[in-house]
Order: sequence, then structure tokens, then C-alpha cells
Amino acid sequence: MLSLNSKIARWCTVVCLVGGLITSSSAVASQVKKPIIQQPSQQQKHKSAYNHSDEVLKKLGTKPTRFTDSETQLINQPTPDTAENPAEDTANAPSKTVYLTFDDGPHKISDQILSILDEFDAKATFFMLDGNIRNFPEAVKRMAESGHSLGAHGVTHDKMKIYQSPQTVVAEMDQTLSTIKEITGIDSTLIRTPYGSVPYMKDHYKKAVSDKGYQLWDWNVDSKDWYYRDKRLVDYTIVQVAEKAKKDEPLVILLHEREETLSQLPELLEYLKELNYNFEGLNAGMTPIHLK
Repeated sequence: MLSLNSKIARWCTVVCLVGGLITSSSAVASQVKKPIIQQPSQQQKHKSAYNHSDEVLKKLGTKPTRFTDSETQLINQPTPDTAENPAEDTANAPSKTVYLTFDDGPHKISDQILSILDEFDAKATFFMLDGNIRNFPEAVKRMAESGHSLGAHGVTHDKMKIYQSPQTVVAEMDQTLSTIKEITGIDSTLIRTPYGSVPYMKDHYKKAVSDKGYQLWDWNVDSKDWYYRDKRLVDYTIVQVAEKAKKDEPLVILLHEREETLSQLPELLEYLKELNYNFEGLNAGMTPIHLK
């Protein structure tokens, strides 16, 4: 039998071996690098926004008729890594211009809209109704003083009245532009007819307003804020901006002076600003775009 001293010596050897194994394992574990969590790039954020927009539209049960499957696929195509394609980094990309246009005002929330636009150093164009101008003259003065563009949207906003003849269209625009000049001193020639130029503005109607020296404006991005009265209007607009961004025409967004639009406006402006868009007002020297 082994002596007591021999047993003690053997146990000491076992303990030392186990201790060495534990120390060695700890050393190896300390050499293993922890995974680096990378923050998403700016473009990955934007791609996520596009994908989210498409998901939202699918949940709505319908997609805008102007979007084809190929266009939706273009929005969702893989985004190149900005490290490999530095020219694609939106932070360093050239600035672009977007034209925000607000119809049907002014309104009791016009001052709040103007304050939000000020926060983003954004200029916009307001196509206004004569009666509303009379009701909120101070808002119109603030628009003018802030450097926004002012235009006429008519008097009645009733297609049965304004579109009776070319003369009735001209008369409503004359009256509204005259009121704008009376209140602000601005002699504007910008107009937008109710519901846009299609289908009511026939060629001889368009000729009548052109002969008066008026520039008739429509839009190519419809927020549809009269229908989507929540965050869906932002998603709906984002999809169209992505589609129109590479077209050779000004990016003109249709909005309305509504409380629902007011609540979603900061998010829309933030999105556009992250894409390096500047916000400017329309002017008489530009070539207007028309609905087709």
C-alpha cells in the first residue's frame, strides 16, 4: 500500500495539472476577439426605409397604380457598401432640390407649418384660396416675409363653378392673385387649379391662363395626405421620391394644409434632408410640370 506521504504527493500532482488546464483555457479564451458590431451605414438606413415603405403599401392592400413591379424591385435592389463606393455616400453626395407645395390654405395651423419649415431652413410654395387668405391674412404675410412662394388656387374650389369656361378659371385666379398682392405686395403669377390640370383644364383653358401670363403648376409626387392621414402618407411619398429621383424634372410634392399633414411633416422633412435635398419655392422662371 502506498504511504500517506505518497498519496498526498499524488493528489498534489493532480491538483496542479487541473489548475494548469484551467489557466491555459482562460488564456486561450482571452485571445478570442469579440465580434465588432457595426453601425448601419446611411445608405443601409435609407434602404431600410424603402423596404419599410414597400411593406406598408402591401399592408394597405394596394400599391400606387403608377408603380410597376420593376420599379418596386429597383427600390429594393441591394445597396452597395459605402466603403467600397464612397461616391454613393449620401453625406458627401451633391445636394439636390425638392419643391414642397401646399394647397387649400391658409389654415389655422399655417403658423405651425411655417415654424417647422423654419426649423429645416425649408422654403415652400403655397397655393391658396381667396376666402382663406381673407380669413388668415397674418399667416400669408408671414409666408411672404419668410421667403416662401405664393400662388393662387382659386376662389370656390368647386369644379362645377370654376370650370364652367376658360373665363371663369381666369377670373378666379385673377381675384386670388389680386388678394395676395393686396395683403403682401407680391405680384405673383403662379397658379394651381383645383384637382390639378387633368382632366378639367382643356387646351383652350390652358391657353387662356397662359395668355394672362400665369404659370400653371401640377406635381409629380402626390403625398395623398387627403387619404393617408397618418404615417402612411410619409411612406407613400418616400416610395415616389425614390422613383422620381433620377428623372430629369423638378421634384414637386403635393401636400395640403391639414392637421394630419402637420403631424407628419417633420418626419418627411428629416428623411429628405438626410438624402441631401434642399427645399426651395417655385418661381416664374421655371418651366411648370403638368399631369399627364
